[in-house]
Amino acid sequence: MSDAELRFSVLGPVRAWRGATELDVGSPQQRLVLAVLLLARGRAVSHDQLLDALWGERPPRSAMGTLRTYVSRLRAALGADTVTSVGNGYAMPAATCDATASEELARAGRPAEALALWQGEPLAGLDGGYALAQRAHLAERRLVLLERRLAEDVEAGRPAEVVAELTALCAAHPTRERLAGLLMLALYRSGRQAEAIGVFTDTRKLLAEELGLDPSPELGELHRRIITADPGLGADPAGARPAVDPAPVPRQLPADMPDFTGRGPDIERVTRALAAGNGSALVISAVAGAGGMGKTTLAVHVAHRLAAGYPDGQLFADLQGAGPRSLEPGAVLGAFLRCLGVDAGAVPDSLEERAALYRSVLAGRRVLVLLDNAASPAQVRPLLPGAAGCAVLVTGRARLAGLAGAHHLDLAAMPSDEALALLARIVGEARVAAEWDEARELMKACGYLPLAIRIVASRLAARPGWSLARMRDRMADERRRLAELRVDDLAVEATFRLGYDQLDVAHAAAFRLLSAPNTPELSAAAAAAVLDLPEAEAEELCEGLVDVHLMDSPAPGRYRHHDLLKLFARARLDAEDGEQARRAALDRLLGFHIAGMAWIVAAMYPGDPLLGWIRRTTRPGPAFAGLDAALEWGAAEERNMLGLLHQIAGTPGGALLDAVSLLDMMSLVFDFESDTLGYEQAVDRLIAAASSRGDRAAETYARRKRGEILYARKAGEEAIAEVEAVRRLDPGHEFAVEHACAINVHAMIAHDRRQWDEAIALYHEAIGLWRGHGHRSYEAVGLGNLALALGEAGRGGEAVEVGEAAVAITRELGGGRPNPQISYQLAVALARAGRHEEALARFAEGRAEFQRLKQHTWDGITLRRMADTCLAMGRPRQAVDHAEEALAILVDPDQSWIRGKALTVLGQALAELGRPSRARACLTEALALLSRQDLPDADDVRALLAAAVPEEAGVP
Repeated sequence: MSDAELRFSVLGPVRAWRGATELDVGSPQQRLVLAVLLLARGRAVSHDQLLDALWGERPPRSAMGTLRTYVSRLRAALGADTVTSVGNGYAMPAATCDATASEELARAGRPAEALALWQGEPLAGLDGGYALAQRAHLAERRLVLLERRLAEDVEAGRPAEVVAELTALCAAHPTRERLAGLLMLALYRSGRQAEAIGVFTDTRKLLAEELGLDPSPELGELHRRIITADPGLGADPAGARPAVDPAPVPRQLPADMPDFTGRGPDIERVTRALAAGNGSALVISAVAGAGGMGKTTLAVHVAHRLAAGYPDGQLFADLQGAGPRSLEPGAVLGAFLRCLGVDAGAVPDSLEERAALYRSVLAGRRVLVLLDNAASPAQVRPLLPGAAGCAVLVTGRARLAGLAGAHHLDLAAMPSDEALALLARIVGEARVAAEWDEARELMKACGYLPLAIRIVASRLAARPGWSLARMRDRMADERRRLAELRVDDLAVEATFRLGYDQLDVAHAAAFRLLSAPNTPELSAAAAAAVLDLPEAEAEELCEGLVDVHLMDSPAPGRYRHHDLLKLFARARLDAEDGEQARRAALDRLLGFHIAGMAWIVAAMYPGDPLLGWIRRTTRPGPAFAGLDAALEWGAAEERNMLGLLHQIAGTPGGALLDAVSLLDMMSLVFDFESDTLGYEQAVDRLIAAASSRGDRAAETYARRKRGEILYARKAGEEAIAEVEAVRRLDPGHEFAVEHACAINVHAMIAHDRRQWDEAIALYHEAIGLWRGHGHRSYEAVGLGNLALALGEAGRGGEAVEVGEAAVAITRELGGGRPNPQISYQLAVALARAGRHEEALARFAEGRAEFQRLKQHTWDGITLRRMADTCLAMGRPRQAVDHAEEALAILVDPDQSWIRGKALTVLGQALAELGRPSRARACLTEALALLSRQDLPDADDVRALLAAAVPEEAGVP
């Protein structure tokens, strides 16, 4: 495929080009998937979000498979690396898209160019709630661009040229006051003062009749200036009255940041909240957030934008709520009253009298009050005006829920693109562009915290000889990161300390201890294990930390620290509690996860010998209503458990054997579905730790597990090396189960290489060891594998007998319900024995169980075998259906070998249906995938390409 740049369009029909060539991006539903990924701008989109965009609240049963098909086809059309699998979803790396280009032009102050990229109705031809919502969002963005472009035309001296366009837009959007104001100004500057006043009169009447609202203060002020023919409006119609100079008013707002960047949605929310009163009521907006989030900067910026709507002045006070002694409201009132013209001798002594006088002085005035850094609602209430027409903007670390009628905004860290834009504003765009990847890593190290970004940017600006890479490297060491985040009188650590010092003993201890696990987040139950408390008590402490923004709650009952706050909390944990407290917390969390996974293993694989040697935990594990709920819990906790395993391996004195048992159970349940590399990295660290500490048991178990992981990705020689390592560590079969498991891995590798006699002998050896030690569950595993080998070796009758014996064991252990993987192996044996209908029935039963257990890889493997069986039965059309469904599931890079096998049978079936060109394409792709392993499967495909599907020129 050409290396020309990909371009995309969503500002009209969803389209794609490579260079000058337009690409076929498929059906409307497939184009909708592309649109969702493009509009995510490089961020991962979960399967659930994509399913919701495609089908809303009622997706069909086949939704997941269909989604995978769409993704597979997009990769085929756009390039294999264009859509990447990320966790439980997909992402598209940032690409050239007209929506993104339009935003960049808008940010650069070029709205006319931004508008030129629109090609009609955005997402044209796509249906559903997601498309409707995005279409409305993009249409609003276009209208904003139109307003900006029209405003530029008016300011550039072309008011008469835009009157007609503005008149039409006002008719289409009659309640949009920004358009009405532009039309009023354009008419006034065109010498049509009476018509401008008429627009205001019509708009005011419409707002009153339709919405029960008065015009905004900004529109009212423009009306006043037009009536008085304010010279500042740029026109002087005949007979207009001169403007009257306003009386002096308080202007106490701190200076706005000249390099203020981003925060568009937050600014809009606060602005809308403060405009909600329309001059007829007192309105309050409260902005809360952790220290360093930029609450004050945002509030000052918004206040400056709104200042013109409050002609009687703006008051400001830093209430010092984050410090050890916050300001008394009486002192603040005294200062406000004097600023408002009250003689110092007339200011009352009591708080109540000062508050009453303050409300009286503000009656009939339009004043904006900015109260920064509030400690509590009680501190703020006396400072609230009582009159309509005033507005109050409050900031504080805690959410001021006690302020009746307030509009609340919780400020979070900056989006990555805004963080980079802020860095570029301070250090220079050229410098950031020259080290783009380093800049991204630096912003990640800053946790996208505005204060941290400003500190880093200020240090770089003062050191033009420093590269961004040097600053990134200085920030790489987590133990030094907070020390790097200080410049002059600004320091992230000092800001965090202000909030921490206000916590009571229980919350401070919880804040410290919950930072111990190196996991993305914690559930309430996991937090209870870390804190060694009942779940209800632990959840209450977590919620208290969320209230003061020292923790986040990304979902109900789940908690996490901001990255930099976690570093601060860990520093306090080391200083105040010590290593023993950290280790005990990790041990409790490990036990909690072990108990949860043991419940799942016992339900899925009853009788598994693994359950006989895992640690019995002192704390109870999570409680489950059933297996489905348990699997949901496991899926939600998998990343957290992998993170914990890495941490246990790096913790002196960590419980390595327990950690390996958790890893073993995870791989048994999840079958490396989501993150094979993550499992391999975890087991590597556990092996290294066990070897360095001389823990032979843990190393033996971990090396056996590594052998299985390497086998799963067909790294045969590396897997054999691990098998040999297990044998060296356990020459006397002290760890018999692990020894047999290692032999079983060796047998599977010989099996893949079609060394049937060696594979069968090794399977018998492993089965004998398991049987001799009474491990019947593993015996069934070995018998199932043996059945596969016998069938492949042409001994179909024996294969069926052995497979039936394996299934009988799992039925006995499972109370009548067989292990689906063992049933799958029996089905393969039946197919090899020519009992195809029985095999298909078994495969179908196994699929249903794999889907219930969310083992998608096994679902895809089963579909591939069903395709093989249908082909053997002379049913190529059914074989094509099964193979294509398998390919829609097997999309991850770690599944390349299985995908290659599915492409092989698909190519064979297509050839039988008389479609040689597509058959050759499938077999060619299969060969590319299977050639990555030194296995005979690639030779089979070469033979098929050479003989079964010859090249035929001119055949469609």
